Amino acid sequence: MRQRQYRKRATSVLALLGSLLSLVAAGQEPTAEYIDELAARAMERFQTPGIAIGVLKDGELVYAAGHGVRDIRYDDPIDVDTIFQIASLTKAFTTAALGILVDDGKLHWDDRVIDHLPEFRMYDPWVTREFTIRDLLTHRSGLGLGAGDLLFWPKQVSTRKEVVKAIRHLKPETSFRTAYAYDNLLYVIAGELLSAVSGMPWEDFVEKRIMAPLEMSDCRALPSRVSDNDNRATPHMLVEGKLQTTFFSGGGATAAAGAVNCNVAGLAKWAAVHLAHGALPDGSRLISEETHADLWQPVTLIPVDDLSRDHGRTHFIAYALGWGLKDFFGYLYVSHSGGLQGMTTYIALLPEKNIAVIVLTNQFSRAYRAVASGVLNSYVSDTPADWVEIFAQSDAEISGDAEREVEEAFGNRDAESKPSLPLAAYAGVYSDRWYGDVIVEQDDDGLLMLFSRSELMTGPLEHFQYDTFVARWRDRSLLADAYATFSLGADGSVESITMRPVSPQTDFSYDFQDLDLRRVAE
Repeated sequence: MRQRQYRKRATSVLALLGSLLSLVAAGQEPTAEYIDELAARAMERFQTPGIAIGVLKDGELVYAAGHGVRDIRYDDPIDVDTIFQIASLTKAFTTAALGILVDDGKLHWDDRVIDHLPEFRMYDPWVTREFTIRDLLTHRSGLGLGAGDLLFWPKQVSTRKEVVKAIRHLKPETSFRTAYAYDNLLYVIAGELLSAVSGMPWEDFVEKRIMAPLEMSDCRALPSRVSDNDNRATPHMLVEGKLQTTFFSGGGATAAAGAVNCNVAGLAKWAAVHLAHGALPDGSRLISEETHADLWQPVTLIPVDDLSRDHGRTHFIAYALGWGLKDFFGYLYVSHSGGLQGMTTYIALLPEKNIAVIVLTNQFSRAYRAVASGVLNSYVSDTPADWVEIFAQSDAEISGDAEREVEEAFGNRDAESKPSLPLAAYAGVYSDRWYGDVIVEQDDDGLLMLFSRSELMTGPLEHFQYDTFVARWRDRSLLADAYATFSLGADGSVESITMRPVSPQTDFSYDFQDLDLRRVAE
């Protein structure tokens, strides 16, 4: 019954797409000079050291080039073979891998997760019982945005089994299947389910059943499998307006959510198989046409943002199985972005035009969206917009609003207030059921907070007001300072800590607000 209802909804949305075709204007193929200039402008505007771009049209790579450098400390250039961490572009590899198992007859999209992974539990027992594989992949679980990401972000030490065990303690923010909220942890669960069904670790399955048939010889399913001597891009962050290199993040625990490392050359082959609806160049199939159609069926509706509506003529946005869907100047637009510390990536396809664009960058910015939008806009409209400026202005507005909010909070605080207790009284071990321990120590300079799963999450606690402090992480490239509020019990002693980001611009994977840190008795 669920399957029939789902297909009826999906068909109605795709019918809407068909009615929008009258909005399409005839476009022209962008020249190499235009794309070169677009890349140069984006790099300058977003202070991005390197960009690799690939454009696929009718099965041919009509544009492939690298711009800039792999690392600002050296002169090694970016090229089409440069390896990037592609982050959440990995999610489509996970759904394709599950699709292969669907074709093998080993599972179905609407199988219950507990039937394949009995140890799986959500917070609500009813949700656990009803949770399907499709639910793992479509961000409609009821969990909040990025819930539980601190288990592995930015460079936390967790295992996949710990993720499976932890998710049962995360409380939902909305009802099951009623709202969109992007997550990573459920893709980790999907990878564990794939391993349980196939008898093969996720990374081995992806390399054997996807990368090998596509001859993606330079791509790897895990960052640990990329040689240090490879042609590899270094991540960069803007810290207080200055560009600097930063650490490589991501690892084995988050493999199915964002661990693939690849380049333009490899991703062009990946895009080609999707434009061919699952067919390989020799006529054989990676996945069946029916299963590929499932990957692009909309499941979870997403509110249309102003930028997409005003500049892309977008009327709907939805999430399918590892892919985002929307209409763009009347055409179906299939895409996904990826972001890790110091690196952002993008792949976008216009199936009706048989076009794909790949943009890989080694800086945490939206330069990738500006370039991809500019290229694809050229194909579908005679009057393409200035997407570099559109995204740059949007970023400036977002940053300005965030800065004003932080300034207002600090301007309105009671700066004369004092903590309720001596600083030594706040020191101790605090534990959260899904995360584990956070330690507060006192040293000669005051209080220090340390997250047990990551040395990066260490920093002094600066008094804000009353019993609220601000954790200032020593690694300033994290851009994730957080309020830490201590709560006192009836006897006047400290009982717990709640946290939240200081800036609304803090990456959602710093889900401090999901922590419920209770003091551990000595």
